[in-house]
Amino acid sequence: MTFSPSDLLKGLQGDELFVEWKKNHPKSYLSHFFCPIDPNFLLLGSWDLGFYNPNDGKITVFSHLQTGFEIKPADDVFKREEAKVEELDLGKVKTAFEEADKLFQENKSELFPKEIFGNGFIILQKFENKLMWNVTFITRSLKFANLKVSAVENKIIDHSLINFVEKQFKKK
Repeated sequence: MTFSPSDLLKGLQGDELFVEWKKNHPKSYLSHFFCPIDPNFLLLGSWDLGFYNPNDGKITVFSHLQTGFEIKPADDVFKREEAKVEELDLGKVKTAFEEADKLFQENKSELFPKEIFGNGFIILQKFENKLMWNVTFITRSLKFANLKVSAVENKIIDHSLINFVEKQFKKK
């Protein structure tokens, strides 16, 4: 089964819970889709749709459940001080979830040699003016393997391997 962000958004926009919420938050806009995944890109939970409110700087998340949607309380945005939460325009997304998966599978051995992947997550977002599928896995060697795939051009735009342990010690 293919994942369609547009279909999921349309379903949410037709849900009474969202309609009522949107009346009280008219300036809020779609910022991201998020889902935990396993090393084989299989979904480990439901898709979350985030809506950013520029008035208070908080994000409200709607989780897609089998029976509809549930709303989570608005929360502060996890971002660098200078970063901006950008609006996600699904009309410009040309790369499907399945294509991002294929690119990851085809390139993971070359980009992340010797790494054994654990669970991770995928985010569809607009960041630094780029629409992307942002994929992160934690590896057995306690590193974060990150791959960014253009959601417009279906190509890898960035990848990194971050040593989680070293990063924690450098903070202190």
